[in-house]
Amino acid sequence: MNNINLKVLLPVLLFLVCLSISYVFIMDVETPLPEIVSQPGEKDELVYFGVISRYSPRSIVSGYQPLMEYLSENTPYNFKLKLSRNYLETVDQLAMGRIDFASLGNYTYIQAHNKYGIRCIAMPINAEGSIENYDDIIVSTHSEIQSLKDLNGKSFAFASKQSFSSWMGIWMLKEAGVELSDLSRYENLSYHDLVAEKVLRGDFDAGMVKAVVAESFKASGIRVLARSPAIPSVPLVVASHVDSTRKRVVQNALLRLNELIAAGIVDTEGWDTEVANGFRAGHDSLYNFPRQLLNELESSN
Repeated sequence: MNNINLKVLLPVLLFLVCLSISYVFIMDVETPLPEIVSQPGEKDELVYFGVISRYSPRSIVSGYQPLMEYLSENTPYNFKLKLSRNYLETVDQLAMGRIDFASLGNYTYIQAHNKYGIRCIAMPINAEGSIENYDDIIVSTHSEIQSLKDLNGKSFAFASKQSFSSWMGIWMLKEAGVELSDLSRYENLSYHDLVAEKVLRGDFDAGMVKAVVAESFKASGIRVLARSPAIPSVPLVVASHVDSTRKRVVQNALLRLNELIAAGIVDTEGWDTEVANGFRAGHDSLYNFPRQLLNELESSN
């Protein structure tokens, strides 16, 4: 009888333990991030790929793990996704040689390029084949706010201070004559999707998010109040310690992706929106406008 009970109880106990661990990871930000392992096959050489924490860990894993699998299948290397708790941690991982490639943002790329010689090797294209990207100031569909000037005295949510969209939001408000001191309150939140959720719930009157996030929340009740000027798409970068051969092999695989998508060889359904259409070659000079904007804000303070 005891043996039978153990056979019944052990799977149940194992399930409850796994469920508890999953719950703790989702609800407790202090829990260590999980390691995401690509299928190694017969490849032993690991290449680590980081992504700044622009979205929740779950969203990043869901959106970027397929890219890791594509790179593992189309290069001699086995790619492993490495998460971070904040934007600058990914930059530190590149600088310290803990990761080899990464998806950064405009702000983090400019900082990483200046301090550590991080180089852009590819830039995501949108469905039209363009590298242009946008940020949106959003309000709820039912909000009475109709212009940026109406934000005077209102509450505002930004993403991380290391997210370029936060700086773009400050710049757009300034251009409309609204200083941060004119807001009733403002806050920097961890993720772009959290900003949209907070605006949707009414915790903030308005917020600044990436345009792809605003689009994904439109059906839920988000309205775009104002759109930013065009900025470059998020750069995929290589660390300075990576040798030229590995860099070239990975870059070629990235640049070949859009042709494979067009030919129906690779299906990117379910990939992160920003990498689901393939890539174009990147160059540092394409980030001159974000640099100018950051310099302008710095000089005005």
